[in-house]
Amino acid sequence: MSSSVPNAPKFVLASKGNSHPFQERVVYLTEPQKVGRSVGRTKPASNNLIFDCKVLSRNHGIVWYEQGQFWVQDTKSANGTFVANQRLNKGSEESAPKEIFHEDLIQFGVDVVENQRNGVSVTHGCIIGVVYLYHPDGSEARPVSAAGGANQILFSSGLPIPTQDLYQLQKYLEEASHREQLLESKLAALQRLVADTRTCSAESWRALVEEDSLLTRLELLESQLVVFSKNLSDESLQKEITLLNQDKLKYAAAAKESVEKIVEEKQQIECKLSNVERCYSETEDECEHLRATSEETANRLQELATKHTELLEQVSTLKSKLSEAENARHEVSEAFSTEKQDLVKK
Repeated sequence: MSSSVPNAPKFVLASKGNSHPFQERVVYLTEPQKVGRSVGRTKPASNNLIFDCKVLSRNHGIVWYEQGQFWVQDTKSANGTFVANQRLNKGSEESAPKEIFHEDLIQFGVDVVENQRNGVSVTHGCIIGVVYLYHPDGSEARPVSAAGGANQILFSSGLPIPTQDLYQLQKYLEEASHREQLLESKLAALQRLVADTRTCSAESWRALVEEDSLLTRLELLESQLVVFSKNLSDESLQKEITLLNQDKLKYAAAAKESVEKIVEEKQQIECKLSNVERCYSETEDECEHLRATSEETANRLQELATKHTELLEQVSTLKSKLSEAENARHEVSEAFSTEKQDLVKK
């Protein structure tokens, strides 16, 4: 179990809104820390990476600090480990170590839907959070800039753009992509629910109508059989016919009441179906909006990356020209010194 250690690398995991609920974890990585499900005496605490979460494996993964870098590895978990929405392992294989940075989005496991015996579906959430990583000196563990440590680039307008803003933009894009995946899964579930509701409604309506018709026919045949089996006089026969007509009226009233009840149930089902379709439409609109935002952000990031590459090339060209100018100045200086010495000798 990890405890507060001075001058030790610190790993902080903060919960996201769509995660299985858990308390913020603060772990000092003086040694590798196991990520896993609470089993037996192994209980969740604010200074370990054990969670009361059903979708995690007992030994789900490990995190550690080595040579100034933070690492995470999936240790043959069933539901996988994700960094920036990218799964580390294939199937139940052990993954390669993955370096992680300050404010990376990390996910342990996936949401699992369990169908219970009473027909109710229960969704077990996974662990989703943002990691905040600090070196032993207290500095944040951020990726090193490709421009040799420069902390900003110039936009086409001449305004400086810090590389931290580019990094933050990338994080927003990753979160938007993650939300889009969740919405698409919910959208698929709603589509299945709408289709199942329509099928069940149609089958229920058809079965009720057929059952009512069959029962009415059967009762009529039984009444006719009773009448024909009796040796009745004209007067008795007339009475029997009167009784049959009364029974017929009763059956007609009962059938009418049954049909009205079925129609009412059908209207209720159609109302529920309408609500589900409205939710489906709203979810689809939100998904489309997020998809457009994600594409726009991706294009923006691509443009910034292209301009960053062009600026790096310009910096390299200017460095070459500066080197040539330095060489030329040195040659002129040597020639001037030689000429001065010749003049002094004369």
